[in-house]
Amino acid sequence: MKTLITAAILLLSVLCPELSKAAPIPQVGPMHIEGVIDSISWNADRFVKGSGIYDNGKWYPMSGSLGHDRTIPAHYRILLKKTRVESLETAVASRSYKSGSDITLVINHPANDGYLMKGMRIKVYDYTVRGDEGGDWYSFSRIAIKRR
Repeated sequence: MKTLITAAILLLSVLCPELSKAAPIPQVGPMHIEGVIDSISWNADRFVKGSGIYDNGKWYPMSGSLGHDRTIPAHYRILLKKTRVESLETAVASRSYKSGSDITLVINHPANDGYLMKGMRIKVYDYTVRGDEGGDWYSFSRIAIKRR
């Protein structure tokens, strides 16, 4: 199945070369997000091999970061409830999170050291999501713990 999908993508890139260019996703944020941690999990860093195909012994990588070996950094995945979101002036409002909604954030952090825990009220400053076909990149400037 994976080979079939790869072959279909390669065929599309040959027939429609404008589709094969790496296209970043529209940016989400930046925004300040405050909320209470309802659930939290930590994930160790993970190596991901670049995708592509071999044709007559030659490697043809997929476009963008999908075609390159990369490491997804260690991170917390947290679910915030009782949220307040403040979109910054450079953010596109339709591509920002909404206050009051449950929001899942990815916060890069090197160790599962209990820095963030369930029940904490936190504020994440300048949270931004970018990416391309190979994955998403999450960034923020700082985190303030409002209540432990």
